[in-house]
Amino acid sequence: MSTQTAAIVTNGHGEAQTNGHSDAQTNGHAELPQTLHALRICMVHFSDFHVDSRLQRETRALVDRGHEVDSLCLSESSVLEEGRGVIRLHNVPARRMHTGGVLAYFRGYGSFFARAMAMLNRLDRERCFDVVEIHNMPDFLSFAALPSRLRGVPVILNVHDTFPELFTTKFGARAARLFSPLMLAEERVSASWVDAVVTVTEEAGRRLESRGVGRGKRHVVMNSPDETVFGPRREPVTIPAAGPVNVVYHGGTAPRFGVESLVRSIGLLKDSMPDLSLRVYGSFQEAPLAELAAEVAPDNVEVAPEPVPFRQIPEKLAECHLGVVPTLRDEFTELLLPVKLMEYAHMGLPVVASRLPVVEHYFTDDEVLFYEPGSDDALAAAIAESTLDPERARDRAVRASRKLEDLDWATQRQNYVGLVERLAGLTPSQRRRLVAAPAASG
Repeated sequence: MSTQTAAIVTNGHGEAQTNGHSDAQTNGHAELPQTLHALRICMVHFSDFHVDSRLQRETRALVDRGHEVDSLCLSESSVLEEGRGVIRLHNVPARRMHTGGVLAYFRGYGSFFARAMAMLNRLDRERCFDVVEIHNMPDFLSFAALPSRLRGVPVILNVHDTFPELFTTKFGARAARLFSPLMLAEERVSASWVDAVVTVTEEAGRRLESRGVGRGKRHVVMNSPDETVFGPRREPVTIPAAGPVNVVYHGGTAPRFGVESLVRSIGLLKDSMPDLSLRVYGSFQEAPLAELAAEVAPDNVEVAPEPVPFRQIPEKLAECHLGVVPTLRDEFTELLLPVKLMEYAHMGLPVVASRLPVVEHYFTDDEVLFYEPGSDDALAAAIAESTLDPERARDRAVRASRKLEDLDWATQRQNYVGLVERLAGLTPSQRRRLVAAPAASG
């Protein structure tokens, strides 16, 4: 589309207006170029669509615009009609890698990559995709879209996690030193030829740029709570002074997320606070949490035996009084802003969280009760403090909820959808100019 062609833009309230310059901005947001038909978008991701909240947010943002999304993933094949568009899930057979060493890790990724590449190539020939979006891990999954890119289809690499840091966390410093040159090269090469690189936070993006990844084509789309799933922000919760108090954790259960420390902290409190209970809704059980709970606090900890679909999470959180984010600190988690923290704040829950650099960048001590990562005693003390001083806990919840006004999904959604639609509507030379422009940044 020429830069002189009229574009349809939104003013932040869903009202359409026209403008003769496609690189102008409206109310601080980049314009969305006119699209002549519903876009056909393909996403590739090594995860289960039904429990991957980031995938669901971004996919539904596109189908709400009337676009069609084909998702190559670990979920069973099905068709979901939502919004004004459609989501087609295509199962790519692969093992979920919760056990095994480094070689098993790479074999699992390699097997998924080969099958996803073949499926994507076939579907692209049938459906003629307008955009292909690859979600890491791994980064080299981007090469599954290479045949499509050679046919002129723009490609986005959506970086959920930084691979070198996560690898170190998962397999230790010794393995990381051995494989570090390979991983750094894989990261750079995988992003070098795509049209745009999307990161979850500015901090993660800067870390990637320091390694030569995504320079000039980086965009931020934060993991903010989606109001179409969670509803409007809920009135902050007051923890009951008497009777049951429900503490909640949902999300990953790998050791780096500190859920075992949370279970042990409840064990430390069970005698002095017998009405305190913990509910754990894990995306996958990567740690023996049920066994640990049975050992240290059998009457106070409930571990869901199966992953809870993302769209059921809000009703689970609505039954609770306090959200805990017990992430341990390492090279990888230092870059995280856990979406569960923002979801707890959105649902009005007071939050206890480990003190991590990126979390502290966005939230203050007046909004979240912090404790030192990895300390069972410090976590138990923070939970007890929140429970024993419910008014102060509620005050923090009020301020945390207000902070979300600056991080709302409506803004993130417009930036994300705008990027996809611009890439689909511009020639390769125009894409390169617009992708690097400040107006296109998230």
